[in-house]
Amino acid sequence: MKLITTLSFITLSIFCFAQPTIQVNGYGHLEYEFYDLPDEGKFESEFAIGEHDLFLTSKINKKLSFLSEIVVKPDKKSSSGFSASIERARIKYNYFKNHSLLFGKMHTPLNYWNDVYHHGRLFFPTIDRPMNFDYFFPIHTTGIRAQGQNIGNLNFGYDLMLANSLEGSATHHSRLLMSYTASVHIKPTDGMRIMLGYYNDYLPSNGNGSHGEMNMEYDGELTMNQFLFSFARMERKLEILNEFAYTMTNTDSLGASSNFSNYLYVGYRIKDTHTPFVMIDYLQIDPKELHAIRREGIKYSLGYRWDIDPKCNVKFQLENYMPIDLNENVMGISRKFELKIQLAYAL
Repeated sequence: MKLITTLSFITLSIFCFAQPTIQVNGYGHLEYEFYDLPDEGKFESEFAIGEHDLFLTSKINKKLSFLSEIVVKPDKKSSSGFSASIERARIKYNYFKNHSLLFGKMHTPLNYWNDVYHHGRLFFPTIDRPMNFDYFFPIHTTGIRAQGQNIGNLNFGYDLMLANSLEGSATHHSRLLMSYTASVHIKPTDGMRIMLGYYNDYLPSNGNGSHGEMNMEYDGELTMNQFLFSFARMERKLEILNEFAYTMTNTDSLGASSNFSNYLYVGYRIKDTHTPFVMIDYLQIDPKELHAIRREGIKYSLGYRWDIDPKCNVKFQLENYMPIDLNENVMGISRKFELKIQLAYAL
């Protein structure tokens, strides 16, 4: 039923917005993974079909544009092993020069990764998203957004957003609950972007939408404040991306908790098509945290990306997951050694 609804939405979108400027792109990826789980004393491996993304854009007129992203992704709860979802569907109104209003479901403009990359793994610098995306980060949200881009000599940009709370969904809201997002960035040179983001939300029953390793044992009220910093320098040769996040939640029972994460990627292009890289991903969750599962650990990765073609690349990644022993009341992530190979492509 979900797949039929999604396909109907695609057809309706194309019918309503079909113009000479319409563009339809498809993205997908295939993976092989090999695991060494020393704590469990076993090895595992699998081939997998990853997300497949239908990306549609249309220029309606000089002021209005439309963007839609529909993803078919693995789903263990589905009888077919896959399910379809509308990840983005938004209208953009360019009301004055570089200033616009956006309406609909979109990526929350909080850090560089979420604002620049979509679900097509072809464009990811590494195989995986930062670990923080599985715990606190609001990847999608539905609402209204004011945006400005490439203003002045530093190419200043801003985003202000009023949207559904994590307690709600993309399609409806049963209560008067809103989240607030604000971010600013500058692009002082080509390939460089420096960004600050802030997110505020109130969760009366600790809901978390469709993403996140949520603490299912706590269903009381909670306030959340997130502060994020991004530094990206994606030049012709050297590639650097750092994503820092500080998340503070507050409950009446345990008070305020402080949670930190930092993702660092460094790559160097050789002859434009070969990029060896390293990545370090760190996660620390407070013992008083009640929204997300209490976990802490670090992931080291050594990888290599081969751009066979602008529409196809292969990534090889060796990963080492390690727990860190900072708090006795916080579980360390499970030790794991992993080899991942990913073939990503555009259609």
